[in-house]
Amino acid sequence: MRERLSRRRRGPSLVLALVTVAAVAAGTPIGLGTAAGSPMRAHAAYAQQCGDPYPATRDPSNPLMLRTPPGPNPLTGAQFFVDGPRHGAAAGAIAQLLGIDAGTPAGTALPSFSDSESWASFKRVVDRRIIDEPAGVARKIRLLEKIADQPEPQRFSAGAMGGQTFNFVQKILCDNMQADPGTIPLINTYFLHEVAGGCSSRSQLAAIWPNFKRQIDEMAAGTGNRPAVFMLELDAIGSSACMAQIGSLSLWEQYLHYEVDKISALPHTVVYLEAGYSDSNGVGYTARALNASGVREIRGFFTNDTHLNWTINEVRWAEKVSKLTDGAHFIVNTAQNGNGPLRNPHPTWQGVEDLCNPPGRALGPEDTTSTGFPNADAFLWTHVPGASSGSCNGGPPSGTFWAARAIDLAASANDRLGPGYPSRPY
Repeated sequence: MRERLSRRRRGPSLVLALVTVAAVAAGTPIGLGTAAGSPMRAHAAYAQQCGDPYPATRDPSNPLMLRTPPGPNPLTGAQFFVDGPRHGAAAGAIAQLLGIDAGTPAGTALPSFSDSESWASFKRVVDRRIIDEPAGVARKIRLLEKIADQPEPQRFSAGAMGGQTFNFVQKILCDNMQADPGTIPLINTYFLHEVAGGCSSRSQLAAIWPNFKRQIDEMAAGTGNRPAVFMLELDAIGSSACMAQIGSLSLWEQYLHYEVDKISALPHTVVYLEAGYSDSNGVGYTARALNASGVREIRGFFTNDTHLNWTINEVRWAEKVSKLTDGAHFIVNTAQNGNGPLRNPHPTWQGVEDLCNPPGRALGPEDTTSTGFPNADAFLWTHVPGASSGSCNGGPPSGTFWAARAIDLAASANDRLGPGYPSRPY
């Protein structure tokens, strides 16, 4: 785990630079009332809604405070959070197939499931009930169990939080995680693209700075000293190249750097920054953008977050990026890449691959830190398989869990890394 002494030395100057650039771009005068002095106040302003018993000091050799020291890979041995039927996407879909309302039944004040209902305990109920179900229903349940068995990443985004970032983070960490206490949450963030859009000008970015900064500060305050793995900003680097042409990329990178600094300063986080995908930006561009965004100060980066590229292709590409980022380690998303991507017939105007609920795909390798590649810390499902990517190919609105698609993905699930790699090399 690389130390972050350089980040701590220059953190305040980066904050001041960000505030200055954003304010100048927006025509706002700089003075004592700017946001430059607000990070410390953010932690004092929000009271923790549940116990945060973890120490404020970091052990670089065991940042997640695992019972067994992890060795060189800080994720080794971590038990990641598996959600229960109250909030888990696949577990809730199974409850519906069994005729159980996972939420609040009509006309009652109490939910069918509490936050503390674990997937393990509910699965025992499923095993008893499934023998009485028709064969078709039983098959769907067994396929959905492949997803429900796996850790479920938590998405922190402006849309999901409704402007209540601190309270949302606290709800996840204090309430939802009662379903699997003592585990480590996998968290991905999606603030910049959701709010600013994919190709924002400097003035557009300046306009969102106060709100973006508040959200990141509140997310950090809500996390506190709790152990967590953060995968920052979906599509952050992968969809950023257009901003180089309009002169706003450097400001975008500074915003990413602020989030990197803020979250990696927490005592028990392991942080990765989105790096894109092997079929999009080149190695040189990706490494330069990552370095400008602070990747040298954290564990590394993650790839394939919104794509379905073969795992081996991502590994080969990421290893090249790693060499240009001081040996940064990486995670590969394998949620839906068991059959690789579905290539578009006209990549020039359609994009290289079909990203909107492409048919014929499959669950990829399950979550593991035993990747067989020295710089690949993990293969992870960095989003919930079956979440719709848009109202296309028969899908519901983006982000909605689509049980029918999840079942199709699970029916073809496999561990293939790609052509020539029939299974994971371990």
